Amino acid sequence: MKEIILSSLLIAQLFTANVFADTELKTDDVFVTATRTPILKNNVIADVTTISSEDIERAGSSSLPELLQRQPGIEISNLGGAGKVSTLSIRGTSSTHSIVLIDGMRVGAATSGFSAIEHIPLSQIEKIEILRGPASSLYGQDAIGGVIQIFTKKGMDGFKPYVGIGYGSYNTSNFQSGIRGGNNQTTYAINFAAMNTDGFSAFVPNPNKTIANLANLDKDGYKNYSLSSFLNHKINQDYEIDLQYFLSKGKNKFDQQFANFTPFVDFKNETKQVSYAVNLKGQINNAWQSSIKIGQSTDKYLDKQKFNLITNLQDSSLVDLYKTTQNQFAWQNNIKLNKGSLTLLYDFLEQKIKTTDLYEKTQRTNHGLMIGYGVIEDKHNFQTNIRKDFNSAYDDAITGNIGYAYSISPNWTVSSSYGTAFVSPSFNFLYSLADDFALGNPNLKPEKSKNIEASIRYKDDDGSLNLTIFQNRINDFIIYTIPDDPGLRTSTQNLNKAEIQGLTISGDQFFGHLQIKGSVTAQSAKNEDTDKYLPRRATALGNLNLNYYIGYWNIGIEETFSDKRFDDKENTVKLSGYALTNIVTDYKINDKVKLNLRLNNVFDKDYSLAAEGTSGFKYQTPGRSLFTNLRYDF
Repeated sequence: MKEIILSSLLIAQLFTANVFADTELKTDDVFVTATRTPILKNNVIADVTTISSEDIERAGSSSLPELLQRQPGIEISNLGGAGKVSTLSIRGTSSTHSIVLIDGMRVGAATSGFSAIEHIPLSQIEKIEILRGPASSLYGQDAIGGVIQIFTKKGMDGFKPYVGIGYGSYNTSNFQSGIRGGNNQTTYAINFAAMNTDGFSAFVPNPNKTIANLANLDKDGYKNYSLSSFLNHKINQDYEIDLQYFLSKGKNKFDQQFANFTPFVDFKNETKQVSYAVNLKGQINNAWQSSIKIGQSTDKYLDKQKFNLITNLQDSSLVDLYKTTQNQFAWQNNIKLNKGSLTLLYDFLEQKIKTTDLYEKTQRTNHGLMIGYGVIEDKHNFQTNIRKDFNSAYDDAITGNIGYAYSISPNWTVSSSYGTAFVSPSFNFLYSLADDFALGNPNLKPEKSKNIEASIRYKDDDGSLNLTIFQNRINDFIIYTIPDDPGLRTSTQNLNKAEIQGLTISGDQFFGHLQIKGSVTAQSAKNEDTDKYLPRRATALGNLNLNYYIGYWNIGIEETFSDKRFDDKENTVKLSGYALTNIVTDYKINDKVKLNLRLNNVFDKDYSLAAEGTSGFKYQTPGRSLFTNLRYDF
């Protein structure tokens, strides 16, 4: 890796240009993630969503999982409130089937295959781009379901400090402050945030587990502080350099079913996420842009209730460590042709784990080569990519995507696309040797998918309407089965095929001061071998927002709903459907002061997003809760 970094720095003196998150890419009209190049969102063929800075401010004290839960085609599983493990499913795919990027950098744990979205504060985020559908031809492994890219706050002209405070139910408090500034040559930003909540008991009491109830009925609080910074310097009119940094640290209490056997253990953990990178970029000539980005991300998880095997008591001096380090490098060239543009990409990913558990292997590498071509000519829009990945843990993989859109009129567009993708099995699935009931299977193959979809879209000055129908077939689907005999390395196997079919309708429309915005997704996500529904996938889900804008006021009602789901692959543990209503009010006191009031779960709906196996424990979610946020821009 050192040799690659050194040679890359030398090459970067000649070849530089940006492909990721830059200050000029903050408007909602520009989208980056769907092609790895900034293009007008109206020219994106794929099924995408932008969450703007205004949407994020209106979210108030919401968490990132709660905000994503209100987006088209996304389902969230949460294990008991703020800071608890939260996984996402995009269009019925698994929680390990999507990539999360922070300013172009992969984040997540290679052990579990999850990205810890619950520890990424909204206060650090400027914009979120969501790409639904296969994206391995752009980003390599793990992109069967899609990509979520988070852009942190960047610099701007002038000197603009800000500060914000908030307080609400469950003794939840938050604080944020920062400085964003610069001039036409150098811009900078540094942003700090902290939050603390007492929380609530993560588990619903179970009458059959008396001792576990006693241990689990305490409040499960969460603390987090975070820091992000960004520096951009224009060397001259053609060359510039970016430096970026992100940090999130959390302390968390949680519940689990094994409290029945360990009733006096206080379950808690500590987490740390770090991401940093340097991006060198420039305009080589009128037709050629080039970029080199080098960085590293770290995901660290510490279990703080490890047992002393000699005394058989909890020992706070002992911890379970799970740490993933991802070294990343990307060299991209964007070339304008007489018709269309060409994208050439080489990227490198090195994943290393360090744990107190035993793993057969602790490191793997991946090299990827991608060629992409796009052209917009009159009413025609064509985009295609092909990529080959060379991985040290499995056979080479080739993925591709081809999409075409046709503008029937200035307002109506139809499109269709076909793409393939794959997911590399996590280290837990492949190499774990710590648990006799969940030993890794080194013979696992990557999961592979073939996705086809079609869309029809309408857009005018007052609103938009999108309809997308999709079908995603996943081969070598990985599934876990409790082994009959502990010690066998076949608890995870490529036994199944999964098929996901669905339809998403989304849109927004203004009627004077009133905006109506929403989406509904109908889907069938099944294991083809057993004809059972995949766990935690609803057959119908959606949201509806009513926003009324008048003067300095913005008053809104949010409705989020989901049909019933099954928590297990046998479809025996049912999670009931739910409908949540939130009320949010924004008031601009003056040009510098803004007030946000949010009442979540107005009707105090009792529902769960996940259960603990077949034990009968269900994870709780927040009840009716009120939050107030005040922000001052100097």
